[in-house]
Amino acid sequence: MTLHATLEEGAKAFPDRCWLRFEDAAWSYAEGNAQAEKIARALVLQGVKPGDRVGLLFMNSPDLVFCYFACFKIGAVAVPLNTRFQVAELVYALNHSGAKILAGQSDLVAPLLEARDQLTGLERVFVAGDSLPGTEAFSALSSEAPADFPDVARDQLAVVMYTSGTTSWPKGVMHSHATLRRQSANYFEVLGAATYEQCLVSLPLCHCAALSICLLAATEIGGTITILRRFEPGAVLRAIPKYRATFAGGMPVMINALINYPDAGSYDLSSLKVFMGGGDCVPLEMQNRFRALFGVVVDELCGMTEVMYCNQPLNLGQRRAGSIGKPFGDVRIRLEDPDGNEVPDGEVGEIVIHSGAVTLGYWNDPENTRLALHGGGMHSGDLARRDADGYLWFVGRAKDIIIRGGSNISPGEVEDVLYAHPAVYEVGVVGVPCSELGQRVRAYVALKPGAAVTDRELMDWTAKSIAAYKVPESIAFLPALPIGPTGKVVRRALREQASAA
Repeated sequence: MTLHATLEEGAKAFPDRCWLRFEDAAWSYAEGNAQAEKIARALVLQGVKPGDRVGLLFMNSPDLVFCYFACFKIGAVAVPLNTRFQVAELVYALNHSGAKILAGQSDLVAPLLEARDQLTGLERVFVAGDSLPGTEAFSALSSEAPADFPDVARDQLAVVMYTSGTTSWPKGVMHSHATLRRQSANYFEVLGAATYEQCLVSLPLCHCAALSICLLAATEIGGTITILRRFEPGAVLRAIPKYRATFAGGMPVMINALINYPDAGSYDLSSLKVFMGGGDCVPLEMQNRFRALFGVVVDELCGMTEVMYCNQPLNLGQRRAGSIGKPFGDVRIRLEDPDGNEVPDGEVGEIVIHSGAVTLGYWNDPENTRLALHGGGMHSGDLARRDADGYLWFVGRAKDIIIRGGSNISPGEVEDVLYAHPAVYEVGVVGVPCSELGQRVRAYVALKPGAAVTDRELMDWTAKSIAAYKVPESIAFLPALPIGPTGKVVRRALREQASAA
């Protein structure tokens, strides 16, 4: 079965059941399927063919959901864009993916139009909200006219999701109908279908976690999905008891906001069967406070855009504080040494994931695809050890990726922007530990002889080119940066310096 077939089956089996809620509006399974079908017809009439990429730039909204399923219906590839990307990042993702149509919110699309001449393959832009020059109303992306829908196979590409990698620019993670369906099957095996009866989504639907774990899984079992436009702790705490939510979740920064919300303990979250924590390690203190306040356990899951999720601590009711749990569903995890040999229990190795839910690779990036998927498994770059009972314990990241509040940040991307400043000679960017966000971004800078610039000026410079969450929160000036034998800045030495400071 393909992804759109799950919605279509729901429309036949329980047409009047509530599928989607947003603010004061609601759509049944039949109504939601009909809306997605109208957009699908319009896309076909616009000349969109199987395999064509369609850019989507929305905050959480029904329009984004309908566009996802419209793309699935006609075999098009949805390219959801991170709403926190700056213009340069959006231009890169749209050009790299080869998107021919962009649909989005007018306030998010407006800054992008200033770089319209840089968008090499984009043919038409549809916006919801205020009209913009050179665009068409989103309402025009809907048609009652007959249109022939092509047959869509399970192994066809469904989405390309851009996420920061070890290179300067984001990588396009590819998932097919089959890999995303396999992910849902894995969740059902460990969580049970009843968990998804009332699903609350406050995580961004442009990310794989909200799309895969929430929207697609809940649709498949006939659940009701309540969407919040964005995460706001008070709104989440009010929505859970109002809709008797059975499933919700958040990143550590969100969990921290919930437990620190005024009078948080007065909200009744007893309807929750699962509250999922992910995106980064959730500190034990945070988990304990959450349980003390709400009487609900945080189920910490481990995964990545390339495979959602690979590990979970729900194992017949057994939990081990601090462990990232065991594999589930069809997931098999090897811990490997640098030569690809499996390490024995108790020793540290790289997490390599084997599953039908693993990404197909990176769009238009054969080299990174080869590096990530050699040997048939997904090489995560994360290090862990396994105890005698099969539980995994996270040790650290082999890669230099910084995870701030659940968002991946490539040091190279930040460094590229700082290097463009006329006063900067050398720069190294590292993540420093933070109890609230997991890590914060810190930059070390050496200036050109005779140059002068303040840390605030460099932060403002960086903020013009990349998303706010990637901007360094502290900058230290050094006479020179540590350089390794290959001529590269040694980030390890910078992290050690940051820890010593």
